[in-house]
Amino acid sequence: MLKFPYYEEVFMKEIIRQLIIDFNAMDIPRPTPRSYDMPTLPPNVRKAIIYIGMRRSGKTWVLYDFMHRLINGGLAKKHILYLDFTDDRLEGITAKDLQYIVDTYFEINPDLINKERVYFFFDEIQEIEGFERFIRRLLDKEKMHIYITGSSAKMLSKEISTLLRGRTIEQKVFPFSFTEYLLNKNIDLMPPYTSTDKYKLHKLINEYIHIGGFPEVSHMEEMQRIEMLQGYINSVVYRDIVDRYEIKNIHAVKATIHHCMKNAATKLSVNKLYDRFKSQGMSLSKDALYQYLEYFEDSFCVFSIPLFTPSVNKQQNNPKKIYPIDTGLITAYSFSSDMDMAAKLETLVFVTLYRRHTNIFYYLTNNRLEVDFVTLDIKGKPILLQVCVNINNIQTEEREIKALLQAMDELDVSSGYIVTIDTKRVIEIDSKVINVIPILELIDNDSSTVKI
Repeated sequence: MLKFPYYEEVFMKEIIRQLIIDFNAMDIPRPTPRSYDMPTLPPNVRKAIIYIGMRRSGKTWVLYDFMHRLINGGLAKKHILYLDFTDDRLEGITAKDLQYIVDTYFEINPDLINKERVYFFFDEIQEIEGFERFIRRLLDKEKMHIYITGSSAKMLSKEISTLLRGRTIEQKVFPFSFTEYLLNKNIDLMPPYTSTDKYKLHKLINEYIHIGGFPEVSHMEEMQRIEMLQGYINSVVYRDIVDRYEIKNIHAVKATIHHCMKNAATKLSVNKLYDRFKSQGMSLSKDALYQYLEYFEDSFCVFSIPLFTPSVNKQQNNPKKIYPIDTGLITAYSFSSDMDMAAKLETLVFVTLYRRHTNIFYYLTNNRLEVDFVTLDIKGKPILLQVCVNINNIQTEEREIKALLQAMDELDVSSGYIVTIDTKRVIEIDSKVINVIPILELIDNDSSTVKI
């Protein structure tokens, strides 16, 4: 087949020109404002800002939100270039064609050459094999600010740090927080809360825990939302895992991720799961199961936390606890959503902690009582949290307090937390303080006095 490089170049540049013109003519969608910083770096610091997260968590809309902030701050729209590499008009574009983007943009805007207030947004650029060389060259030779989103399937943080050699700042994109969820529904409730406000907030937090925070599904009916969320998981399985790693045993991958969704906030024993699958006639190895769990985490879908212990062997020999990235995913795979309230509440606490902390663990006391979460403050001191829907039952209260007190003794900590749906009080026992707090105080980090 004959190729005509000159005409191919002209054709591709014309497509890019049209995409730039179309973007300048369109109204940028106005998404729900997100609680993300989009750092604008000083000229002497050249890094690309990369936004990664699970599929459909709102990465593109984070970019749109930032574009509006720039324009509202006085930036002319022509200073912004935005390209979506999933656009079918860019099908067939290769790494060598990417320079046409820069050439065409500055042909249209010659007055912006070598200007620093130029912003390039590349959405799903990981579709182009070898894109990282292009980004490195822009960082080395040009002055524009570069922002990138990408599916975690092809843009894993551990890979990007190698490909771009430390030239990136990574930002994780989560589904809506509760504050963003309220903004998306145009609900404005600000402290100090009236009794009516508190009643509304109680209903809304329960609704949020049930529905979750994926932007696209927040206004859907129950069955449509469940189908959509299950579709997200299928996309993770097929596009982020099966296709990427060329896995043949699709049934085993799906069975593993379904098990994680149905058993959220529990310890996962790979040995027991392997035995269970084997008894069902499924052919796979324990190593494959471990690998699947790593793939789920790479895809920002399911996460795990280890036992808090200084012993590496003890940590490795104890199972990890598993959590999906969003409580709505638990609902989508539940037989009885009401019975899963405890798992959803604990998952919401995990996601809240994960937004703020690098290291999260669970703890087992010397006599095997469990504390749901341990994280560390800025001085490295353990912070202990139990999660319980309510502690109205005296036996439940005693159980939660007993585990906390013993962990506090063993870890030399003087205070701890019990996170509930709506209970707030302070329990003092033998110079130790247990703060019982409603979930809203933990997740509403702007107005809460609780800073964990």
